[in-house]
Order: sequence, then structure tokens, then C-alpha cells
Amino acid sequence: MSSGRHVEGERVRGEQTPDSEETGGNQPDEDVPATNSGGLTPGDADDPETAQTPETTELAGDGADPDAREGLGTAGSGDGPAPGPDPDEPADATQVLPAAAAGDTDQPTDEEPVTPKKRRRGAKAVIWSAAALVVLAGVYVAGAWFLGDRVPGETRVAGVDLSGLPVDEAERVLTESLADQTTEPIEVTFGESTTEIDPEQAGLALDPEATVASFTGFTLDPNVVFGHLFGLGDRPPVTTVDEDALNASLETLREQTAVAPVEGAIEFADGEPQVTEPEDGTELDVPAAAELLAEDWITGDRPLTLPTADVAPEIGAEQVEAAMTDQVEVMMSGPVTVAVNDAEAELSPAQLVSAASMQVDGGQLTLALDGERLAELVTEKVPSVGDTPEDARIVLRDGEPHIIPAVTGTGLDPDELGQAVRERAVDAEDRTATVELAQTEPDFSTEDAEELGVTEVIGSYETAYPYNPNRTVNLEAGTSHINGTLIKPGDQFSLLEALRPMTTANGYVASGVVENGFESNAVGGGLSQVSTTTFNAAFESGLTDVTHQPHSRWFSRYPEGREATLWDPSIDMVFENNTGYGVLIQAYVTDSEVVVKMWGTDVFDVSINTGDRYDFTSPRTVYNTSPSCTPEGGGESGFSVQVTRTVRKGEEVVEQRTYTHTYSAWNRVVCGAPPSDDDDDDGGDNNDGGGDDEDS
Repeated sequence: MSSGRHVEGERVRGEQTPDSEETGGNQPDEDVPATNSGGLTPGDADDPETAQTPETTELAGDGADPDAREGLGTAGSGDGPAPGPDPDEPADATQVLPAAAAGDTDQPTDEEPVTPKKRRRGAKAVIWSAAALVVLAGVYVAGAWFLGDRVPGETRVAGVDLSGLPVDEAERVLTESLADQTTEPIEVTFGESTTEIDPEQAGLALDPEATVASFTGFTLDPNVVFGHLFGLGDRPPVTTVDEDALNASLETLREQTAVAPVEGAIEFADGEPQVTEPEDGTELDVPAAAELLAEDWITGDRPLTLPTADVAPEIGAEQVEAAMTDQVEVMMSGPVTVAVNDAEAELSPAQLVSAASMQVDGGQLTLALDGERLAELVTEKVPSVGDTPEDARIVLRDGEPHIIPAVTGTGLDPDELGQAVRERAVDAEDRTATVELAQTEPDFSTEDAEELGVTEVIGSYETAYPYNPNRTVNLEAGTSHINGTLIKPGDQFSLLEALRPMTTANGYVASGVVENGFESNAVGGGLSQVSTTTFNAAFESGLTDVTHQPHSRWFSRYPEGREATLWDPSIDMVFENNTGYGVLIQAYVTDSEVVVKMWGTDVFDVSINTGDRYDFTSPRTVYNTSPSCTPEGGGESGFSVQVTRTVRKGEEVVEQRTYTHTYSAWNRVVCGAPPSDDDDDDGGDNNDGGGDDEDS
């Protein structure tokens, strides 16, 4: 059994209306007496004679929907009080009053009948308004659909007018019009730098489809719909941004253009501290620049001004001031005494400054003192302090290498001395540093010498020399200067450096040379034989040829194509120790030969092949007007030759190299001017002899 229903879109009497809301909620209607929730007047609920009147059973007055009244029905015959609410119905369901009992309709009542005419006129107005809104909404939706395939009027993107264009045409026009702005390098400026950014490399691209789609197609966005009627105005382009690529490009730009800060520093010059004032640096602000480019790379003014950020120095003014006050000024306030055993050495402020430097440590400037320099100063004042260590040596004895062991010493430990003096130098009260003598190790120990493996001859060469007392003196002097030279792994040997200076004080005398293509004399003449012999000993050992130059003409005492002249300072002979072991040079002169041996560890197999001579040239007669001219008989032809050296280490070919050299002919040299046209002419030339300055 149901006492009533809620019907969508309809209200029954007693239902709150908009009018009742305006008058304070549950206020009685102006023309209707107040009733309780069952439609009864107060005081009549218990009176069976007045509880069921026609007026109290009327639904929304005479204008109520008959169907609604049929649906509501009656609750019974009317000979009892109205039944209470059905417990199965919701608490807020509308209560429907039972119809009046038969025969009671003629009973009089003091109540005025309900007059609903004004309420019916309001309902009609609402219905007409709702209908109008529906029509307008339909027109709005239809318009949005109809206009969606074209760009709204007065629409511009980055200055490009797209008004009224179909979608495809708008995309094409936008792409073509912005081609330069979206593909050419973007000029940017920041700080004092101006450069360009490649949009493609930086991951920046225009998205014409998304741009046009943002204001075309079906949409109920009123901005777009009304834009079709009144113009849309300027719209931003839609772009795609590869953030990783953009950040990478900007980071590279930052590294290339950053202006490093000037670090605060203190240096010592001429016995005084010199302060470098700190200054901020600048660099590209990558996050802010990336954000700006992503927004403005198409529409922004060129060049785009990118933001920068200051870079503070690690050492600022405060650190510099603190270092000067707490360390430098205290150090220079007076001497520091070094006490070692029973001796003392006083170091003046100027001497302390000569060993001082300021180092950056943990964001602060810290005084450091060079222990080696301090040890020198203390030793100068107290020469008896300690014993100097001696390095191991590899010497030639009885024609073979021998190791002379290293000797440890006693003395000042540089690190300990530097730390001890520093602690006292920055102490204004205690200015005495006490140190102990320590065992000092040599730089080159006996073990170091043994590990070099100088135990066997790895290559040697001999060349015969002609009788010439002065020349022989130079050969003996030259070999003595290089004999016993130790070349450590990876080091290079320069013959000129080993032989210099080319002076009589260094044991040399004047002897024959080739100067300007002619024979002449110079101090040190003949040393090219030392060069050639040493070169071939290294060549046979497989050592790396760094540089050498053969003579301009061939001397029969040398192997053709594999010899080396010498001229200070322009022509040197240099080779490198590539064996991984030490190489010791042994060089000496016998009664008839110059001998050079290379001692070390044999690691290479070396083969050398000299080809046949070719491209022969005939000698000529030339005239030399130099006061120091030496006549030459000439006669030897010139030629070219090739020499190939192959160096193997086990099965591996370490080097295979072919050398090609051309020798000039030995011309006949006549001292003096060439004969005149009236004299007999033997076909000679007046020239420089066709050669460079070189030793013979």
C-alpha cells in the first residue's frame, strides 16, 4: 500500500516552490491557508467531521493534471483518520492526502478556496524560456559544427594571417611562411657573447597541424565559436620541444662561452705578497634559457637575449683578507729558527717568502712552504747537516757495464721540514721549528739500475777513418763525450746536445768540413763520422730513428744510404729508446776505426737491405772564388739508393721503413774565377758546389 510518489517534473501542494524560498523557506502561500504536512488545518486533525473536505484533497488546484490525480488515487472510504506514512517509502517522499469521504462534500468550511492562476502563468514562462534556451543551444552547436573546418576570421599566428582558410591550406601557409624562422639558425645574445643555435639540433620544431587544430574543428569553446563571428586575433604557434636536445645544446654553449670567475689569490713576487682581487664570472643560465627558447624561439625578437647567471669565485674577498691577516702578515712579522740536532739556522722573512705559496684547500687560502727550498737554505747556513745520498750508476769497466750501488744519506726530510716551519711561521709567539735528521734515499736506486737490464750488446757498428791528426782528435773528443751515456726507456738521445759546445775548450780542433758544397775547415770537423757510426749502431739495434740526414755526396768510408752528417745547429741525429729497457752507449776510437756499441736487452730482430744504385749523374767542373777554396780532383758519379729496415719483435713486425737518398757527383773544383770567353773553356760552372753546410 502506497501513500504517495515523487513524480519527476511535477510538484504537489506543499512542495517547496521558488516563491516560498524568496519569503523565507516554509512560509504559507499568500492565497492558501497554512496546512500541516498532511494538508489539514491546525485543530482539525482529530475532528472526523472536518478532516475530509473537498478543499484539502485538491491537487495543485483546479489546474492539476488529471493523470496525476488518477495516479495518486484514494486511501479508503473516509470513515477514519488518514493513515500514516508507509514505512517502506523514503522519509522525504511526498505525502498524498486521501480523498474526502462520500457525502461530506457539502459540509461548510471557513477556508477560502485556492486560486492557482498566477502560478500557472509562471510555469508557462519557465517552459517558454527553457524552449528558447534549447533552440539557442541547438543553433550554437550547429554553428560550431558548421564553422569548424575553417580558420576563424582575423586570426594570425606569429604574424601570419590565416583568416578564413581551410584547415589544410592554413597548415601549408603557416609552414611556408614560417620556414625561415623555424629552420634557419636562431641568433642569440647573452652577456658579451653573440652566437647562433640550430633549431633542429636543439630539438625545436613547429607543429603546424596542432597549431591550426587549436582553433579549428568541432569545439564548444566560446572563444573559438565567437571568434568565427567577431575575429580570433593573435594566436601562439604550437611547437614541439625535445628537452634533452635543447638542454644539451645550451649546455655546450654554456661551456664554450662561460666567463670564469677571477679567483682571489695571493702570490709572492720580489719578496712581497701580491693580491689578486676576486671577481664574479658569468655563464648562460641553462634552465631559464631553455624555458625562454621553448616559448619565444619563433615569435621573439632577433637576436633573442638569453638570461645569464653570475658565477661566484671559490676564493672571495673574505678568504683573501683572512689569509693575509692570519697567515701572510704573521709569517712576515719575523724570522723562524730551525733547530736540528745541536745546530740552528735562522730563516729571515724574505727567505720564508722565497719558499712560500698560497694554496687552495677546502675553499680557503692556505700557506704552503717548499721543503726542498727550505732544506737548501738550512744547509747553506749549517753545511754539516746530514750526508747527501748518491744515485746508483751504470758504468763501463773493462769494456762491460757494471752497476755501482746507490748510497743512502741522512739529512732534512723536505716534507717534514716544510710542515714544521709552516706551523711556526703562522704562530706569532713560538717561532722555533725543531726537526730531526732522517734517512734520505737516492733518486736512482740500485734496484732501479738492475731493472734496466743493461746486460748485453744489442747493436754495434765500426767505421774506418783516414789519417788526419786533427780529425782524429775530434773523433776521440766526440766519442768520449757520448761514452757511458745511459738512455732510459722512452727517452731520446740527441748527438748535438751530447757533443756541445763545439769549442776548443771542449776538446775540439779545426778540421775538414763541407761548406756550401765545397770542402773547408771548421772546429769539430770530422764529427759526422761519430754521427754516422752512432746512427748505424742504433739502426742495427732497432731503436727508433727520430731524425738524421745523409751527406750531400757519398764518402766511401760510410755505408751508402744509411749514414748521418752533422752541423751545429741545423743538422742533428736523434734516436729514441723503444726497447723498454735501458740502453748504454759505449763509444771509442781504435788505431783505425770508430766503434760504437749499444748495451741493453735484446728484444728486436733487425734486417737491413740496401738496394742497387740508380739514376747516376756525371761530375762537372766548377769554380770557387772563396779565399778558403780547396781544389778537388772530383771524379765520383752521383747516384740514388734505397735502404729498407725491418724490425720484428717475435712474430710482430714493429717497423718496416724504406729510406731513399740521392748523392751529388764529386765535381772537379777549380779555385778562382772561371775563364773568359777568349780563354779555353772546359765547360765548368761558377756555382756553390751544389751542397749544404755539413761535416765530412
